[in-house]
Amino acid sequence: MLERKLIYMDAKSSKFWNISQEGNSYKVTYGRIGSAGQETSKTFDNEAAAVKDAQKLIKEKLGKGYVDAAEPATDGALPAAAFPNINQREDMYRNAGTFVGLRVVDYDMDKPARSDVAYRFRSDWDEDKLIPSLEHFLATPAALETSALVIGAWFGDDSSKTPDEVLNLLIQKQDRLPKLAALYVGDITSEENEMSWIMQTDISPLLQAFPKLQLLRTRGGTDLKLTPTQHVGLRALAMETGGMDASVLRSVCNCELPQLEHLELWLGTDQYGATVSVEDLQPLLSGKLFPKLKYLGLRNSDLADAIAAVVVNSPLMQRLETLDLSLGTLSDEGGESLLHLKDSALKKLNLHYHFMSPEMVKRLRALPFVVDATAPPDMEKDEEDRFVAVGE
Repeated sequence: MLERKLIYMDAKSSKFWNISQEGNSYKVTYGRIGSAGQETSKTFDNEAAAVKDAQKLIKEKLGKGYVDAAEPATDGALPAAAFPNINQREDMYRNAGTFVGLRVVDYDMDKPARSDVAYRFRSDWDEDKLIPSLEHFLATPAALETSALVIGAWFGDDSSKTPDEVLNLLIQKQDRLPKLAALYVGDITSEENEMSWIMQTDISPLLQAFPKLQLLRTRGGTDLKLTPTQHVGLRALAMETGGMDASVLRSVCNCELPQLEHLELWLGTDQYGATVSVEDLQPLLSGKLFPKLKYLGLRNSDLADAIAAVVVNSPLMQRLETLDLSLGTLSDEGGESLLHLKDSALKKLNLHYHFMSPEMVKRLRALPFVVDATAPPDMEKDEEDRFVAVGE
């Protein structure tokens, strides 16, 4: 039997992660210190496989700055001293400003509303202010001219809340946002809630309510859904998850999005709910969907090598400008496959954060287009030590 209780604390966050392995299975409990947390379990063919996978997860957490808990992590008692953030990985969370192309400003009800910025609406842990702030903004003349909104943490001190209340308000007041072109649902950093802990919902009603929407980005994979729909104006769709359910990918492939140019999917790892297989990607890679697609991102995936092996044969490679396989577990095996892209129409290949050797990186950089093969220092090359950039 293997059991480990870890915690992570810095100036902004306090989290626990517990694993208990017995026989051919293990159970993982994780969340904010003081809460009951969430629970997942996994069963293997034999005990040795369960131990090996559990040890791999423990090593991953220690590499991210977690340390052993001196006290039971879920009893609500915080350690006497906060542990320093020793996680040296690059922060992979995208800044909201790069998404909307406007300066992002937290909405303040005490200041005159403007339409030339992207307002972010969020709740603090001790103040559930998102809905009041959003209602206040929607009543102002600026709402009629605004083109972009950013929705941050909607849960206050209840991280199990979905964004349904926020999205329902937007949909009910859609006439107050006639020019809305960009919407980001989930501008939530790891200090507020880990990406795989974020509760999401069906985002399809947003597409139905806002016909002029051109950009939709979400963060969080738990309960994320997309009912197949049609939208004639959407140009960019991005979904960040630490583990994407295959049903979400299948729904994307069943949507009618004739103007879609940018499709970005963070597939994640099965440790955090990913069920996407390479076979599930076949409708997308057939080249029959999304005729205007210029950018395809299959990011943050522990299937990076397998994806590389099949994507090089996709008809999309003759019309895509950018292929993005960054943030995943790409190794020399996948790099060897990507060398076959030399005759593609690509202008850029993004492989940032990888596990390839310097020799393979050199060969890839000789391809006739821009190749970003940068990686954080001290990346482990051992297959057992490869992790996606953002799992938790």
